[in-house]
Amino acid sequence: MSELEELKKISKILALVNAEALEIELSKYATTDERKRIWVLIDGKRMSKDIAASSGVTRRAVDLFLKSLERAELIESAWGKPPKRILDFVPASWLDLVKPEEVKVEETSAKEEGVNEPNK
Repeated sequence: MSELEELKKISKILALVNAEALEIELSKYATTDERKRIWVLIDGKRMSKDIAASSGVTRRAVDLFLKSLERAELIESAWGKPPKRILDFVPASWLDLVKPEEVKVEETSAKEEGVNEPNK
């Protein structure tokens, strides 16, 4: 097993053990259901306009929230690139705020555009 794989496992275990504390910390920023939906939809693949469309809020609201998350060092948001969570954790109760097809939107888009899936 590589060091990277080992670190990912350790990170996952730490997130699971500290899930309640992480949810409390995230709730300081994600104070509304709309903001929680935005957090769930941040996946490193969706741009802010896509997150806005899926979350039902304006792009400006998404951008303002992303800025606050960036200042709190909870996401990385480079110009022209989709925002990505530094802390890859979503409280289970927040997942109910987003339709399953919205969470998997990038897979559907790839199929609709005729992008081939890698061989398994």
